[in-house]
Amino acid sequence: MKQDTLELTIEKPIFGGAGLARHEGQVVFVDGGLPGSTVMARITKAEKSCLHAVAQEVITPSPLAAEPFCPHFGECGGCTWQNASYEAQLAWKREIVQEQMRRIGRIEIEVPPVAASPLTRFYRNKMEFAFGPGTGAGPVLGLHKRHEPTKILEIETCFLMPEPAVAILEAVRAFARASGLPVYSPKTREGVWRFLVLRHSEISGDWLVQLIVGPKADLARLHPLGETLSKTFPMVTSVTLGLRSDRSEYAIAESRGWSLGTGVLEERLDGMRFKVSAESFFQTNTQAAELLAAAVVDAAALTGSEVVWDLYSGCGGLSLPLARKAGSVVGFEANRQAVADARESVALNNLENCRFVPGDLKDAVPKRKGRPDVVVLDPPRAGIHPDTLALLTQMAPARIVYVSCNPSTLARDLGRLKETYDVAAITPVDLFPHTYHVECVATLVRR
Repeated sequence: MKQDTLELTIEKPIFGGAGLARHEGQVVFVDGGLPGSTVMARITKAEKSCLHAVAQEVITPSPLAAEPFCPHFGECGGCTWQNASYEAQLAWKREIVQEQMRRIGRIEIEVPPVAASPLTRFYRNKMEFAFGPGTGAGPVLGLHKRHEPTKILEIETCFLMPEPAVAILEAVRAFARASGLPVYSPKTREGVWRFLVLRHSEISGDWLVQLIVGPKADLARLHPLGETLSKTFPMVTSVTLGLRSDRSEYAIAESRGWSLGTGVLEERLDGMRFKVSAESFFQTNTQAAELLAAAVVDAAALTGSEVVWDLYSGCGGLSLPLARKAGSVVGFEANRQAVADARESVALNNLENCRFVPGDLKDAVPKRKGRPDVVVLDPPRAGIHPDTLALLTQMAPARIVYVSCNPSTLARDLGRLKETYDVAAITPVDLFPHTYHVECVATLVRR
């Protein structure tokens, strides 16, 4: 590319948060470019089919622009669209979902407006922070940088999670630096500090702190940190230490080293009580999760007699609301701690028609007798595994409710299923304000 910078007009948003522009007929994906704006953008990568760029100066602002409220915006990777009005964000997410369905899934369907999150600030009940090697003062702890995702930005404030989140982060950072212990290196598999995970219960106000460290960490040497957090922050009712040996950079513990307190929080959705351990999955926006669960129950169209199988059921966030309307619900989940949490939640809510089966889907589902009338599935961001897709074909339920946080893989999977199923509806719900992410509930009906 002869020019390092280009003046570009942003046409529309794309999944991933960038804006799409064109230069001499070539598509340019501009990070930080809002639709309707004209920017000076620096080219960062040239491919045969497109260019990638970063907006460096706004020449003409987008009519949908807003003033960012966080001092870290632009450098921090936590928020992508904080500089746009929330109404614009919702409209763009709807546009992205519809575009992904058309382009990837070859599905023409009218996507309704995105259901707004009840909260647009301090809405998260869980956040994951990463450690990184410092330049002299010791380890850094914060969020990944927007334009350098392998590096960590030490944040001093955050509008995604309420206090005392940042205060807890600062206390952990201070302990890590004073300890003299190194950050874990995936290359050498040596070192200690990996991740800090914070969870918060809206209903009780309790907090759970999870530290994830390398497998060779001295557990006793880290125990004083748990004691310090428990004493300093009365709302912290649990501190757990998790070990992770896998080199991949995911904040998921493989085993637990020690635990102070109960190691579990209680949350509520639509009047139902849920137990959530440090290792369990629960939707990160509690109030918007109620909207999502209601959309799933509506999509299932239950009359009270149906057999429902909930694949990737986690700790029962969808299974339990479905059980109130179904004949029976069976949840399948690989995470055994999540299954234990779900079973406890079933007892707390006095449900007798909801059961959970631990194990990989490819093993657990074929062993289950009978066939479901409705299958609900909420897979990881990568979408449905081919083995699970084959299982769906064999089960041939009359109705499938597919919950997804990734419109691209959702569109791909719906495209694979459309020979047998009609896509009756797609309902988007915003669980992630100020980001390009959006949750979708797709309703599939067998022909």
